[in-house]
Amino acid sequence: MLHNAVLFISLVSRILISHQACESHPDFYDECENPFPSGCCTLGTAFICNGANLTDVNHFADEIPQTCTSLTVANTNGSFINNGDWKFLSNLTNLEELSFFSQKMSHLWDLKPFYLKDLVKLKVLTLAYGDLHKFPVEKFTNLMSLMYLNLRCNKFQSIGEGNWNFSSLNTLVLTENRITQVTSEQFRNLDNLSTLDLSHNRIYFFSLKVLDSMPNLKHVKLSFNRLTHVSDYRLQHVNVKTFTLNSNLFASLEPFVFNGLKSLQNIDYRNNSIKEPPMINSQNSVPSALRLSLQFNVIEILSPQFFDNFPHLKNINVADNRIRHIEEDAFRSVPNLTVINMRINEIDTIPRQLFQHLGNLVIVELQFNRIQVLDVHVLTPLPRYVKIYIHDNPIVCDCQVIPLAKWLSLSATPLNNFPTCQSPEDLQNQNIYYAKLPQDCPHSTQKPVTTSIIPTSYPETHTNHYILGLVIGALTLVMFISLIYFSIGL
Repeated sequence: MLHNAVLFISLVSRILISHQACESHPDFYDECENPFPSGCCTLGTAFICNGANLTDVNHFADEIPQTCTSLTVANTNGSFINNGDWKFLSNLTNLEELSFFSQKMSHLWDLKPFYLKDLVKLKVLTLAYGDLHKFPVEKFTNLMSLMYLNLRCNKFQSIGEGNWNFSSLNTLVLTENRITQVTSEQFRNLDNLSTLDLSHNRIYFFSLKVLDSMPNLKHVKLSFNRLTHVSDYRLQHVNVKTFTLNSNLFASLEPFVFNGLKSLQNIDYRNNSIKEPPMINSQNSVPSALRLSLQFNVIEILSPQFFDNFPHLKNINVADNRIRHIEEDAFRSVPNLTVINMRINEIDTIPRQLFQHLGNLVIVELQFNRIQVLDVHVLTPLPRYVKIYIHDNPIVCDCQVIPLAKWLSLSATPLNNFPTCQSPEDLQNQNIYYAKLPQDCPHSTQKPVTTSIIPTSYPETHTNHYILGLVIGALTLVMFISLIYFSIGL
């Protein structure tokens, strides 16, 4: 029943995270320093205007100190943003951050670019939570120091073609819009862009050719879109390290798509509909990949074909799937693994040879599955410093659990993460470290236990606590004797 409850919570979590929408931007500060008649205020070198009463730029423009480095205007009904009345910015030559959050912000066509030409220190520009349908790139070409451009929560359906000419731009945020597709012509002259965030849109088609014009791009975020596949393109000089594709409509992995991304390390396919391994396997197609996440999919059988294209993986996450069967050679092509996460599945049996040749494993997560018996021989190839999490499984505490408890006690697994007995009834919910087992267990390769399952060698955490207790006790005794001695002396 507990396992089913965990699966239900997992499913609800998937639904909740896949239905996010833009909300009105919250109030920034309830209390500020030096409030002005307009309702605006200062906070250090920041000037903040937050309220629906700001209908005219003249209500606050004269209040902004020329030393201001950050200006935020939020939740205003004013039309000055649309009519281009930004002349007041000309005097703010120390400005480093400019942010407009307004649902009334619908267009910027009347903006005069020369109002921005003196903002040579501006590094952050935010035009968010508005009603913008297009971003007029040419209006902002004077911002040569701009590093971060945030256009989230507007109504862009396309980005529009043009030369961005932002030589310093490092991060471009276009999340939570209505963009359906992107092309390479839309991102020209972004040579220093490092992060491109297109998550929470409606993109149904994406070609890697888009990345070809951004040679320094490191992070691509395409989560929460409508992608079913990514179009291949042979890239020459792109150094992307992280590709986020979670919460789309993928039905299978497409490792061959990433052939040209020679620096790719992290691939995120969480929360899709992936059930089967790749239809086409291209050995060593992504040799640089270190982390692969397939969490929140619908995988039922874990086969080696899922990982054959990623020979240097160190971290695999297949938690929150429907895995009921693991093939014995599932991890044959990934000998460098250090972390395997298989929690919250329907696994009842671990193949005896599963962890062969995986001597670098540090963490194995198998909690919240349906494992009743875990043969200790499955674990013997693993190093002693490994942590094995198999709690919250319906473990049967018979004679077979004795060697398992001994092995765990010599590993790095924390005592509070040892499994508990599900049966027999008189041992239910008892930690296998302490549980009393039958005294008539047959002889095996392990020395029989006649009293309890408590291993002769305590886990490291238990030993440390024991030693610490002795030290504290000794110190307390010394202090008590000293106190008596001084009392008698006085």
